[in-house]
Amino acid sequence: VETGDCLQVLTGHDHELTHASAHHASRLVVTASRDTTFRLWDFREPIHSVSVFQGHTESVTSAVFTREDKVVSGSDDRSVKVWDVRNMRSALATIRSDSSVNRVGVSGNGLIAIPHDNRQVRLFDLQGQRLARLPRSSRQGHRRMVTSVAWADDISSNINFFSCGFD
Repeated sequence: VETGDCLQVLTGHDHELTHASAHHASRLVVTASRDTTFRLWDFREPIHSVSVFQGHTESVTSAVFTREDKVVSGSDDRSVKVWDVRNMRSALATIRSDSSVNRVGVSGNGLIAIPHDNRQVRLFDLQGQRLARLPRSSRQGHRRMVTSVAWADDISSNINFFSCGFD
């Protein structure tokens, strides 16, 4: 940041990247790609790809860490998957959707907010149980697709998140 110089180029994905997310406490980053995978990278020297995660059938639109060392990935294949960083062979939970999944957000307490093309945001827990669908009325909320969500950075409260979209 001080010099503005690029220090490292991460190579390994076969198509464009769609998202990158850093771990809150370690030197790990996860990248999502249109190649249907996401990768876990270790930023200790030398920087290297630790794992390649395959489980989606279309572009991975986002991948984010939870505080419990899980990764939540969303995809154009209309699914969100929860993975354990220590054992990424198969997803711990799969959440199905009726539209493409955009940029997911995970609260400090483990709530998943999933923005959709259908103007809604759905809330789930890390086990894949649906908790809410927002807005509850068609007169509230977004008029077009919801592209991204972000939780307020207060792990003692799960009630505040922000959403944005093409409206």
